[in-house]
Amino acid sequence: MATAEAAKDRGRVTVFSMFGPVFTYASRLVDGRQLAYVGPLTPGVSWRKLWQIADRCCRERDTEAEKARWIVTQANRSFICGSDVVVKLPDADWEMEAGGRQVDIGTWSYQNVLVTGNFAVPVLTEEQIAPKPTAYPHYAD
Repeated sequence: MATAEAAKDRGRVTVFSMFGPVFTYASRLVDGRQLAYVGPLTPGVSWRKLWQIADRCCRERDTEAEKARWIVTQANRSFICGSDVVVKLPDADWEMEAGGRQVDIGTWSYQNVLVTGNFAVPVLTEEQIAPKPTAYPHYAD
């Protein structure tokens, strides 16, 4: 595991809910590698929540890279299938704070690296980033 650096870009952003909190998914090519950026938008929710959810949804024996692939799969599922999507933005500014986690995942869902951290997407409203109802709140506790 490496500590993630701050990142800022403009591009496609998928905003989705997972077990209550709202997260965002963006990607970009950096030095020939495709990076998937996934992080929370809901106020008061830290990027560590993603890893806590992955711990609960994956097997105990799964490695950090396998849990990272699970996170990428959930983000990609929302993008492709529209599952739990709050909004898709074809071209929006986004920003991720430094200090999150970066994990090499080989090649998975057309991504090579998962970067998790606290996110900001300035065009989103308070309603869009507020927690959403879920049938499985215990996964996010």
